[in-house]
Amino acid sequence: MAKVNLHTVAAHAGVSTATVSKVVNGVRQGISAETVMRVQEAVRMLGYRPNRTARELRTLQRSIIGMTIVDPSPMFLADPFTTHVAAGLSNRLSEKGFGLLVHGVKPKQINDSFLVRETVVDAICLMLSGSAASRRSTIQLFADLGQPILVFQDKPSIEAADVCYVNQDDAGGADALARHVLRRNPASTLIVIPKIFWPAIEARLDAIWQCFKQAGRPARILRCDENNREAIAQAITDNIDRHGLPEAVMGSNDRIAAIALRLLTAQGVKVPEQVAVTGFNAFEPYSQDRVTLTSARSPAFELGQLGAELLLARLRAGAFERLEYTLPVSLVEGTSA
Repeated sequence: MAKVNLHTVAAHAGVSTATVSKVVNGVRQGISAETVMRVQEAVRMLGYRPNRTARELRTLQRSIIGMTIVDPSPMFLADPFTTHVAAGLSNRLSEKGFGLLVHGVKPKQINDSFLVRETVVDAICLMLSGSAASRRSTIQLFADLGQPILVFQDKPSIEAADVCYVNQDDAGGADALARHVLRRNPASTLIVIPKIFWPAIEARLDAIWQCFKQAGRPARILRCDENNREAIAQAITDNIDRHGLPEAVMGSNDRIAAIALRLLTAQGVKVPEQVAVTGFNAFEPYSQDRVTLTSARSPAFELGQLGAELLLARLRAGAFERLEYTLPVSLVEGTSA
């Protein structure tokens, strides 16, 4: 016989898992007497035994924050942005006596993932790839568990009282880079982005595209496997073979830009005289043949720290103060553009 859990009871009673969690833990505020009775009857009929950790959740006895990263790549923690966010989050939580449980999940495995099945944390952080619809569905899934949710690098998409969003100004940073490149009035620009759909990357792409459109300058988009250096270099090489040498290459992150810079200089192309190159994130200075990379500095570590502070404040106060927070991104002028 299948194990009876919150989802089973919720389906039987025709309510959300959050409602079941509240009823079995003695919370009645905002729930009608009829609904309480229906949930209690479902609990009795199904023989549901509430998880001990559900009670611990309300008293913060576990002192653990979960972090689910939805990424099809098994090397999700190798991404510098992810590691910077996780480091800032973990360090600040550790200072306050909390631990961080990081869980990487492939898109098709979300419903059966550990932090969905097991109530072992006080709150959950999310970093999501995928379409807007799939991300919205995932946020709703976790919100229905009745735990505080903090979402990194996405825009509000569901109506839920206990969800907070923390972002950096990707569009603003990308706009500043685009305007910097456009001062050269390039006849052609190649924008290189990952194949994986990340909302922050799409925000950068949209800002660059709109900026070039307003300036009346042409640009083309190239998607590549950002986790494979050879694949990135080959994709750029193939694109140049088909369309010719662009006058600017804008990488959606520094790794892509650095590979483009190495590729171009190895072929004898002068940067920035012939081709301007830009990246994004600027976690550490990068140079090639004395050419320093022009980029946008990401406050990813600070995002993690802010996320930790907001979650800890939520656990103390019982509610988030605001729905959304955004940190600025600044232009880093190198000699590559």
